[in-house]
Amino acid sequence: MPGPPDIYLLGICCNIHESSAALVKNGELVAAAEEERFTRLKHDHRFPEQAIAYCLREAGITIRDVSYAGFYWQPWKGILKRAWWLVRYLPASLQSFSSDKGWRGSVGTLASHLAVPFKLRRLGFRGKFSFIDHHISHAASAFFLSPYDSAAVLTVDLCGEDCTTLLSIGRGNRIEPIRRFFLPDSLGIFYAALTQFLGYRANSDEYKVMGLAPYGEPAFADTFAKMVRFENGRLSNDNSWFAFHIGSANCYSKRFVDAFGPACPGEDHVDADPYKDIAASGQKTLESLLLEMAKWCRQETSENALCLAGGVALNAVANGRLLEQQIFRNVWVQPAASDSGCAVGIPFYIWHERLGNPRGFAMEHAYWGPAYSDSDIAQAVKSHGLHARRVPDVERQTAKLLADGAVVGWYQGRMEWGPRALGNRSILADPRRADVKAVINAKVKFREPYRPFAPSVLIEDAGDYFHLDAPAPFMTFVFRVRDARKEAIPAVTHVDGTARVQTVSKRQNARYWTLIDEFKALTGVPVLLNTSFNVRGEPIVCSPHDAVTCFLNTELDYLVIGDMICERP
Repeated sequence: MPGPPDIYLLGICCNIHESSAALVKNGELVAAAEEERFTRLKHDHRFPEQAIAYCLREAGITIRDVSYAGFYWQPWKGILKRAWWLVRYLPASLQSFSSDKGWRGSVGTLASHLAVPFKLRRLGFRGKFSFIDHHISHAASAFFLSPYDSAAVLTVDLCGEDCTTLLSIGRGNRIEPIRRFFLPDSLGIFYAALTQFLGYRANSDEYKVMGLAPYGEPAFADTFAKMVRFENGRLSNDNSWFAFHIGSANCYSKRFVDAFGPACPGEDHVDADPYKDIAASGQKTLESLLLEMAKWCRQETSENALCLAGGVALNAVANGRLLEQQIFRNVWVQPAASDSGCAVGIPFYIWHERLGNPRGFAMEHAYWGPAYSDSDIAQAVKSHGLHARRVPDVERQTAKLLADGAVVGWYQGRMEWGPRALGNRSILADPRRADVKAVINAKVKFREPYRPFAPSVLIEDAGDYFHLDAPAPFMTFVFRVRDARKEAIPAVTHVDGTARVQTVSKRQNARYWTLIDEFKALTGVPVLLNTSFNVRGEPIVCSPHDAVTCFLNTELDYLVIGDMICERP
């Protein structure tokens, strides 16, 4: 007798930040990818037609086989909140009519959101469609994919429809909201204002602020502490410091400028005083607030585990502090914690909450993007005239190149889900070389010299090199480098003695583990420098063609793609 028909569920995110899509089959994740990887347009926020097409190809189905689809936003909530702001903050709010980030932009986004189910129908979708609450989508992406049967769930970002922060309890196949905080009270607005003031792009470059902060001193921490408070289970912003709520193009207000002087004219000028100290002060304040929120969550839920999502959860330094304080015994962060990660939360929310199915899946790795065949790889290499040699022991040969000082583009298997390259779409180098950071920044990545590079370490040796005692496969935590090891791995030790660590297990990524193990056999060091395979302003490479093109447009020494080691023409 044939079994019951397979149930496919599709999650979609678009129109605001990075677009993405994810597909689930009978409660098991099949595929997930960001649209930018296919279109090659960084932060592409358009309807994710190519990401959807990839997910369907990976499953071997058509859109007509999908029974349920969901979108990460309930549009009517956000528009009502902004209408209320328009009235409440008159006349200052009138500027929102001339700003794409204000009322005009909100109306345009509303129309785009409402068009999503119609675009799906045009593709051939015939199933049931749902608009899912934004922070519930975040919470589902964190808890339902975590390894915990029960946990506190905290989602923190700039804003959803009107909610900025949600505390829930996850138990089994249910998520129970406990408390929400609403606009304009938002940690995300606070950090976005800091990001913009330093000359970066809000909702895009916050990670650069995190990298800059250790170069400064928190000289303005007392001033920043007045901007946002968390007291007695209540989050509150002092709106005199911010301008998001009145629809301004900038999140910070005139008071910000009065307190700190002119805003940084661009990210290339952040080395000047006092911008490094401003970054350090804002980062310290964010960390303190998240710790206070975590303590409150622990008190409210009595849970031993915490699951995190939302854009603020990508602040790996704050996450590391949270682990260090041991407020919770275990902490799990969705690897695509920002809005793109909602696409993976939606189908699991429908599968568990709406359909009542038990849990059985946990996200143990992030390799949910496309892989390409040997013939695809060979064609890309040949079409660009690369000299390539196929070797049976590619891990050992690559380890020798790295030990000899080469910088290598490493392209293998399925692409990573989320913003971090985790050993399948990576640029690799020897972490023992103190100069290699400057070499990669200048000749390959073309990015800011103060930005740190991350280490990938064999999980068996991680505790010997870093202050950690649990796996960290997603590069979502910053740990202190052990004093005895700092001189051994200077290229991945940040100026404050920390590193954003990826632990690598043989079970989750055998080829990458073997490469690091071969490097250890040659050098005694079980660590590689790992940064994403892309250049500044471009998405991480997806296809073999992308990898070859990036290789030829940089000064990488070698491209290792599949079993082939490639040199320049």
